[in-house]
Amino acid sequence: GLPPALAARGHRVMTISPRYDQYKDAWDTSVAVEVKVGDSVEIVRFFHCYKRGVDRVFVDHPMFLEKVWGKTGSKTYGPKAGLDYLDNELRFSLLCQAALEAPKVLNLNSSNYFSGPYGEDVLFIANDWHTALIPCYLKSMYQSRGI
Repeated sequence: GLPPALAARGHRVMTISPRYDQYKDAWDTSVAVEVKVGDSVEIVRFFHCYKRGVDRVFVDHPMFLEKVWGKTGSKTYGPKAGLDYLDNELRFSLLCQAALEAPKVLNLNSSNYFSGPYGEDVLFIANDWHTALIPCYLKSMYQSRGI
């Protein structure tokens, strides 16, 4: 409820989630970025839809899409309750880095009031443990470069 409530108060709001499924309303933005995850560089794409005044962005990468019930019979965070996937750290590092890039690279024109990239003057709300690396990355990877 927080994103639509902020949008209703006149703020430009974006939510960012892993793309775990084929969301019928989300379209491929054709924007891709490279992020360093572990010892490799991974390419992620962004899907987007606009609902209730909010830009809904989905980070697309095989590490997310292959973890859904319909594909593997597994849960999102582990093969069964109480057991994590071995790649959770990599998956959520990828999500956090993609989330930090999205406001800079996505040129979204969904709203009558806002258009273009969000830019660098944004506030991030890291709402769960999956996004806990965002403040760390902001300080170590962005603030150190003056961003």
